[in-house]
Amino acid sequence: MDMMLRHQKTMLALRQQMGWPLFKPANDCLAFGSGKTSDFEVGMELGRIAQMLGKDIIYSGWASVGATTPAGFTIAWRGLLTVDVINRALPYAANDQAPIVLVSTRCDEHFVIDQRGSLARVPGRPKSLGAGRRLAMKRIKAAAKTMGDELLAGNRHVPWGSDTIAPDTVPIETVVRFG
Repeated sequence: MDMMLRHQKTMLALRQQMGWPLFKPANDCLAFGSGKTSDFEVGMELGRIAQMLGKDIIYSGWASVGATTPAGFTIAWRGLLTVDVINRALPYAANDQAPIVLVSTRCDEHFVIDQRGSLARVPGRPKSLGAGRRLAMKRIKAAAKTMGDELLAGNRHVPWGSDTIAPDTVPIETVVRFG
């Protein structure tokens, strides 16, 4: 239970610090998950789940049950024809107020939440990656401490290789604005 709560708090904190709301938004196109350290098998499963959910995924991989911080982050990003899996992404904060972004360690790119709430792939890497990573992790840990101490009702466990993923059971009304 402690492990699941630690994972939930970390991912809720990352979600909040990236600028994604803690409630289900109108453009519900992004999922957050956690589990074992990312490898080829995890990447394949994330790609499959992203396709089944119809959402991009930000995933934290944990080295052990007792680990207090994630070993790394992986992104399953849906393109028009493929699902790209970007592992070893680093959280980065330019300053105390800027939204956290995820930076690829393999390519010259980073991932941000755009104005529509979509996960956008942006060319270029921020400067001072080490300092920005330390600041981002400090902010994530501080925000995680403010998250509740109960597992959220909407959490779901996805069995490895499952053919189906149970839909959300709580209907949420979308706010519609006319302008």
